[in-house]
Amino acid sequence: MMPDPDRLAAWRAFLTAHAAMEKMLSRELMSEFDLPLPWFEALDALAANEGAMRFNELAERTMTHPSSLSRQLDKMEERHLVAREKSTGDDGRAVEIVLTPRGHDLWRAANPAYYRIVRRVFTNSLTETDLHALERIFGKVLEAD
Repeated sequence: MMPDPDRLAAWRAFLTAHAAMEKMLSRELMSEFDLPLPWFEALDALAANEGAMRFNELAERTMTHPSSLSRQLDKMEERHLVAREKSTGDDGRAVEIVLTPRGHDLWRAANPAYYRIVRRVFTNSLTETDLHALERIFGKVLEAD
């Protein structure tokens, strides 16, 4: 059964806003840093996790299908932004994705541009009431999964 028109309109508005944000972020990161948005998101996740994560954790954190992430990492390795290393914390079969110094430098340079757009297009227009409503709404959505 189809959602009622108001809920369907809210859904479409969410999808449109999300797509517009991704487009703006992608355009900015590519033009300034030759950095695709999914690569930035992987570098950002690694930087937030002390520079290393297991492959599966990175895929989950970036909401990326493992085969797609693997292809992205291949290209990122070619540019010396990340390296794949065997994990030392277990039996050695797990692979960790490690942020290289070059990857960290690129992430650090691109980070202000990324958040400049997030502030300009998204967070600057939110009131405290809006912020709390979004947190509550997105919490409900994530709980439904």
